[in-house]
Amino acid sequence: MESTKSKFSQKTQKRAKAKSRAKLSWLLACAGLAVCVLAVGFMVRATTQSIAKEHGQLDEAQTSSGEILHASLDLRLAKKASYPSSTITLVKNLDSGDGLKRQIISFKVPDDKLTEYALLYLPDKPKPVTGWPVIILCHGYISPSLYDTTEGYTGDMEFYAQNGFAVIKPDFRGQGLSTGQGEATSAYYSMAYNTDVMSLISALKQTNYLDQNDINLWGHSMGAYIALRASVISNDIKNAILLSGPIGSLKQIYLSYVPPSDENNPAALQVRQAAFSKYGTPGEDTKFWQNASPTTFLNTSAVNFQIHVGLLDPLVPIQLSADLDDDLSALHHTHEYYTYADGGHSLLAPRQLIWSRSLALFKRS
Repeated sequence: MESTKSKFSQKTQKRAKAKSRAKLSWLLACAGLAVCVLAVGFMVRATTQSIAKEHGQLDEAQTSSGEILHASLDLRLAKKASYPSSTITLVKNLDSGDGLKRQIISFKVPDDKLTEYALLYLPDKPKPVTGWPVIILCHGYISPSLYDTTEGYTGDMEFYAQNGFAVIKPDFRGQGLSTGQGEATSAYYSMAYNTDVMSLISALKQTNYLDQNDINLWGHSMGAYIALRASVISNDIKNAILLSGPIGSLKQIYLSYVPPSDENNPAALQVRQAAFSKYGTPGEDTKFWQNASPTTFLNTSAVNFQIHVGLLDPLVPIQLSADLDDDLSALHHTHEYYTYADGGHSLLAPRQLIWSRSLALFKRS
């Protein structure tokens, strides 16, 4: 009897062990399946994000990951960058006269480890208690090999300085005295020049003879686009004067205008092509290119815009300025829009009228 019970017990134990092994195998199989599902899910998600990134469809949190904010064409990210700098440094006093002081100054662009240079015109008299109100003059395209720090737009600088403003014309990287400090690239498909402007704003806000609460932009042609983009990135700008500018969305610019600053500059062409290879062309009108266009963010800007365009401009489509006027009007955004029947791209014929109108805006805002 004892022997029978012992055999029965052994069989029971064997059955229990077999069941246990089967249960363990089932659990392991389930765990393996779960790992596979998670891995496939991760791969699908990564692939989806890769495709989305290619077409510019990532949301802000995803796009932020790993991107350098100040260099991002996505203006939601560029608006988050800090653009540090230090006080403006006097490099050289130039000839004075006509009640003006003329100087070469420098400022830091720490994000890109650069020291850049600018031309400064100041009234030659005691500064106001709050410092001189500032106009940053963003110059149009001149071949980087021909650009001269002390040449170009000096008539504009003299007018505004004689009327009580500190007028600063930055070289932008790779040009004039800033040659060797970075590379002159695209104003449209690179954030380089806007990083220069934003760093200059940070520098002048730390300079005691300048009024950090009265900062204005004035841009011609390529410089008008730089000024427009800065106006939606920065909260420090009061007014922006835009002359003969390619100032539409990047889709509009791509479809109607080939900027000479890109077409005639091999470095800019390379930057442009790299952007197209990565994101597709602005003509595809993806979410990425919408977020790279300053016109998308006009409703976030408190800047007073004043637009000037010559109806005889043979270089930049005048429709771009008209469309910006329409966009601002639709938003009920404070702005002024002027056309000049006798105006070409340089707007030299109506320049004194432009000075008068822009000065009136500066004085009343």
